[in-house]
Amino acid sequence: MSFFSKAIVGLDIGSSTIKIVQLKPEANQWKLVSMGIVEIPKESLDAKNLDSQRSTIVETIKRVFKESGIKTKKVVTSLSGDSVIIRYVKLPFMTEEELRGSIAREAEQYIPLNIDQVVLDFQILGETQEDGQRKLDVLLVAAKVDVVDQHLLMLKLAGLSPMVIDIDAFALQNAYEINRVEPSEETIALINMGASLTTINIIEGNNTRFTRDIPVAGNDFTKEIQKEFNLKFSEAEELKKSHGAISMEEDDFSLSTVSHKDDRVLRMSDVMTPVLNKLLGEIRRSFDYYETQARKKTVERVILLGGSARLKNVNRFLANKLGIPVEHFGAFRNVEASKNIDPERMAENEFHMGVCLGLALRQVES
Repeated sequence: MSFFSKAIVGLDIGSSTIKIVQLKPEANQWKLVSMGIVEIPKESLDAKNLDSQRSTIVETIKRVFKESGIKTKKVVTSLSGDSVIIRYVKLPFMTEEELRGSIAREAEQYIPLNIDQVVLDFQILGETQEDGQRKLDVLLVAAKVDVVDQHLLMLKLAGLSPMVIDIDAFALQNAYEINRVEPSEETIALINMGASLTTINIIEGNNTRFTRDIPVAGNDFTKEIQKEFNLKFSEAEELKKSHGAISMEEDDFSLSTVSHKDDRVLRMSDVMTPVLNKLLGEIRRSFDYYETQARKKTVERVILLGGSARLKNVNRFLANKLGIPVEHFGAFRNVEASKNIDPERMAENEFHMGVCLGLALRQVES
């Protein structure tokens, strides 16, 4: 199973929703043929029985296919979190064929698991000189065999044919690249704020140079709201989506300017801000590591996406604290929609579709 290959439909199996995208190339642009997004019933996911959880996800996958009208069963999906190990390493210069024959041996010193416990793949990012020796910059990826097997079983039970298993961070890069207005050598950080994980992908020009999954994300905001208002998780999630905001001092966002009925906005800000500060701390740690240890370069801009990026003022908060521009990501900026797709629905779900869009783009890679 290769991490870098061809596929037909992008299927993003998240922790709270399942998304699907089908694209086709048309002239010099991409056309969005179909898309879908369906929430996974959280109560079912909370069940301790793993078979029950898998059954819930399988049924949700079937539902998103049915609702989107997508007929093809060939898909590309992705993994993330602690089931995936990503390393950026320097190896002695060799041909790609030679590296493929020796990758297991070379990887042993970088992977904290037995090599027979993981599925390995790599990508050569370029060449460097070190102590007068030619070296290869190599992106090394390993996924736990048992996780890959369970993922494949789930797709099989849903009646699908997986063509490739990708990594969330790399899919984000694909989506970012087709939406760039023009080529650039700047260093940017893609930050995808999902439900259970926030993924950071630092890109220099056209190459990913640092990736990390942080276990602070949208569900943490929701849990704090749930406790503050004594609500069910689903009710707290809806309240976050409809009224959630992070207060900013320059907005004079105070009780004197908020009606008594809506003081819940301030209460939500009060309980969500500590979570956002925790996330901010992890983002800073990631940037510091990248800038001082990995590449000695500076992150110049942040591109923000994911469902939690819709939280009002989160981009302004991060820009203020990080001291660099933080922009929202337009996943469909350079994608034309088919006539059957509702533009309002497309815009409403754009924040959620970055990974899924990037997965769908794998279909034309050589």
